[in-house]
Amino acid sequence: MKEKIKTFLAVCVLILTVPYIVTLLFQNNQTGPDREKLRDVLGENTPQVMETGDEELDVEEYLTGIVAKEIPLDYQMETIKAQTVIARTELTAALATEEKILPESMSREEMLELWGQDGFEENYRILTAAAEATRGEILCYDKNPIQAAFHAVSAGKTRSAREALQREDEPYLECVDSGMDIPSPDFLKVIFLEKEEFLKKVKEICPEFQGEAEKIAESVVVAERDSGDYATKVTVGEQTITGEEFRNHFKLNSSCFYLKEVENQVRIVTKGLGHGLGFSQYGANALAKEGKDYKALLEYYYKDISIEEK
Repeated sequence: MKEKIKTFLAVCVLILTVPYIVTLLFQNNQTGPDREKLRDVLGENTPQVMETGDEELDVEEYLTGIVAKEIPLDYQMETIKAQTVIARTELTAALATEEKILPESMSREEMLELWGQDGFEENYRILTAAAEATRGEILCYDKNPIQAAFHAVSAGKTRSAREALQREDEPYLECVDSGMDIPSPDFLKVIFLEKEEFLKKVKEICPEFQGEAEKIAESVVVAERDSGDYATKVTVGEQTITGEEFRNHFKLNSSCFYLKEVENQVRIVTKGLGHGLGFSQYGANALAKEGKDYKALLEYYYKDISIEEK
């Protein structure tokens, strides 16, 4: 009798566990240690979901991943809230297009791997608190989501889209004083290049240039700057390229750069970090430390916008 009971129990256990094992095999280990750890940390939730073509997108979850990639999480909470509204505006605008090319986001698993469990818990709490405090809010101009440009550190002023991009349809991206950026460790960068090295790189971007290394500093000149002091035109002999083209080719922090010959080398001094349009994260963070809330930060860097719930 005991043997029959044992056999019966063994069969029951087998019946119960086989589907679980089969499921694990066919899920390609999707319930691995990271997901188990995440479940322990976060518990179960049912966040907002939005359809994007053939897929469904958890909007607020995806949003936290965007913010995690875009701003240091040791910044002031009001600055992070402002960046969350910027990210939600980006995401809303992208979802409204046919292509639906979404801003880059970080998954919970990637956050956990990057920060470890303790760091994940603290940072994820910050991200979700910022998302909740600004739930549904986006930046609009004339009732439409704006091009919510942002950068890490300005060159002391932000840029006008009209001057930098020759665009008249983004009047909210104006030149704004951002002297609060000057104390940033990323505000100033100085590099030196040997004349031959500088000439080689110049010829890569302007193959027709026939200048010599000895006079290269005289042949490459910033011809025009915008009101934020960023280079808009650079002449290379008889050719003209944009400041952004020069910046990208030389891998400079920004297009607010200055060229000078110093001790038979070419010195390049760069101010700021990023393209300089719109919201300066470092400058906004300085204002947040003075007591400005996230709406005041956004209204300072984007002119004549409204903050609306979508």
